[in-house]
Amino acid sequence: MKKLLMILTFVAIAFAGYSQDGNLKKQTYFRFGLSSPSWKYLGSDGKSDWDDNMKRIGGIFEVGNIFMLNSLKIAPDMRLGINVDYLSVNYHKFSESGSDYSLNFFYFGSKIGPSFSYSPVKRLVFDAFVKFNPVWVAGSVWAYHDDLIEDDFFMGFMGIKWSVGLNVRYSLLMLGMEFNPGYAKFRYYDSEANEFTDDYLGNAKDNKDTSPVPCLNFTIGISL
Repeated sequence: MKKLLMILTFVAIAFAGYSQDGNLKKQTYFRFGLSSPSWKYLGSDGKSDWDDNMKRIGGIFEVGNIFMLNSLKIAPDMRLGINVDYLSVNYHKFSESGSDYSLNFFYFGSKIGPSFSYSPVKRLVFDAFVKFNPVWVAGSVWAYHDDLIEDDFFMGFMGIKWSVGLNVRYSLLMLGMEFNPGYAKFRYYDSEANEFTDDYLGNAKDNKDTSPVPCLNFTIGISL
């Protein structure tokens, strides 16, 4: 599956690069920002399933391109495109106030999907997009920070997420917002045996080995 995704990404980029022309051009961007994990993380029903003192925080960093398909004419100020994030890094943390206990999650993945760009006035562009988001590597550390208890470590490969969102670009400035649901598989690592077990983090609703990890991302960056 990984080879197929790499081939599809290469073909899409090659086709998009061949189609560059017109008033809406290819964009290269670097952005970072807030990644807020949902209270429905790990299959929870909402905030009521979490401790009253639980707080959440997260961050995101991405590098990508928007390739404009100028060969597909829609209107002078509108373009279809292909949006590719070569690297998308997320970090999420749940922690209790007044406690050293925390749940930490990190993700390394890529994103690719169609986009629609509209430029109502000069230098101002809106990009709406839907992207498929394979997670190449995911990890989770349940940290206790107690000498008597060792941290629990889970790790996974090939989770599946997706995203839908909107960018607002003005000159070099880029603001973005997206909803990024999906799941990852976290497999427990036994530090004493120095090996991964067949136990998964799973979720709160059933005994499946997948863990829902939805979040909202708000970013700021530079688009060239």
